[in-house]
Amino acid sequence: MDRLANTAYWTNLSSYFGHGGKLLFYHGVSDPWFSANDTVGYYERMAADSGGMETVREKSSRAFLVPGMGHCSSGATLDHFDLLSAVVSWVEDGKAPDAVVATGPAFPGRSRPLCAYPQHAQYKGQGDPESAASFECK
Repeated sequence: MDRLANTAYWTNLSSYFGHGGKLLFYHGVSDPWFSANDTVGYYERMAADSGGMETVREKSSRAFLVPGMGHCSSGATLDHFDLLSAVVSWVEDGKAPDAVVATGPAFPGRSRPLCAYPQHAQYKGQGDPESAASFECK
């Protein structure tokens, strides 16, 4: 019965993805209730069961980890970002989101890219260290 009620077991999303479905995840790395590692584990199992990580990332789903963010928002972090526009652009224009820009009141004037898992933001070595444009996903 646990497998029927516990969505952690629902990892084969091939049918949903096969009909063009797109799915974006995000999780605060400093969430005090649920570990971001659990979400990453689910994402990896889901990808493996739904055609493989490369295929899923290319065609169907992306996950974004938010450093310093608590449960859904808040904390010493950049927790303002727009995943809705990202998924709309993916569905309507075929442009998968490699990164979304995050800002937030905890660090006025600072922006950073949130990179699609398993990538992370890395400073390019030049440019304004407060600007997302000075970072790349690696």
